[in-house]
Amino acid sequence: MLEWLILAGVMLMGAMIPGANTALVLRNTLSGSSRQGLITALGLATALAIHVLLTIAGLATLINETPALYDAIRWLGSAYLLYIGVTYLFTKPKKNDPDDTAALPGSSHPFLSGLMVSLLNPKILMMFIALFSQVLENAESWQMKLLFGITPVITELLWFSLIVYALSHPAIQYRLVQVRTKLERVIGGALVLLGIKVAVG
Repeated sequence: MLEWLILAGVMLMGAMIPGANTALVLRNTLSGSSRQGLITALGLATALAIHVLLTIAGLATLINETPALYDAIRWLGSAYLLYIGVTYLFTKPKKNDPDDTAALPGSSHPFLSGLMVSLLNPKILMMFIALFSQVLENAESWQMKLLFGITPVITELLWFSLIVYALSHPAIQYRLVQVRTKLERVIGGALVLLGIKVAVG
């Protein structure tokens, strides 16, 4: 049980660290709706479930030990972050409908955007190889392995659902909508920087 508590704490702290996942949830919630924010969070959690399955199957270690495959994932992740970030930076709201964001990535397909950003993040892959694989090996029963497996998924979903709930408060929504365009530019810039960081390793 101590190992589970440590794992849950590490996963919670990892989810709380601001990064591409947080930026995407913020953007889709503020520019779309609470529903889009929750769907984005579901996409992020689903990506972690896939990472868990890859680790259990031993594919995560194979990816790590195959430089060409790892680099391909890293470059794909970098390209996707840069694409989203640049789009957020340079797409202007329509004059007749300032709330129209359907053409932006992450708005029309929030689940897919969350899934891709997390799934193509090499840092998450490395974390599962270094930490999660060790925890699974020490699990004494399939029930504990199941508990360890669902912990990252549930933690991710709960944390980002909490963020969406907080952002959905009318007073917070009113203040943030007033500076939504600036926030979107900041988020776009952050995603571009993260994309560059992923590209250079």
